[in-house]
Amino acid sequence: MTKEEILEKSRSDNAGKDIEDLEVQKTAATLAYFSSFGLCLLVSVLNWIFARHIKVECWIVFFGMACVTFFVKFSKLKKLHELFVALGYLLIFAGLLVFFILQLSGKIACAGAAA
Repeated sequence: MTKEEILEKSRSDNAGKDIEDLEVQKTAATLAYFSSFGLCLLVSVLNWIFARHIKVECWIVFFGMACVTFFVKFSKLKKLHELFVALGYLLIFAGLLVFFILQLSGKIACAGAAA
């Protein structure tokens, strides 16, 4: 493949894509991911300080989002690491969801709820 053919292929692959826009979207997604983790952590700490228990609802949302993110990355990049991370997040998500449902059904008492 000649240099010109490589350049032409690159141009056709990137047609209609603004590289700067893609980088900004990537940065925004990364910041959103870490800020949502920080917000979940803040909510959990405040719940622990004032109510002596941690609500799992925000963590269910966070790990569900992370799970979907890594499954999409795996489907696009075909990197096994992304699949293992996605499966790990899926296990955490499923465990928290089961715990939440058991709390709602009254089978598990919420620590600090009586205080």
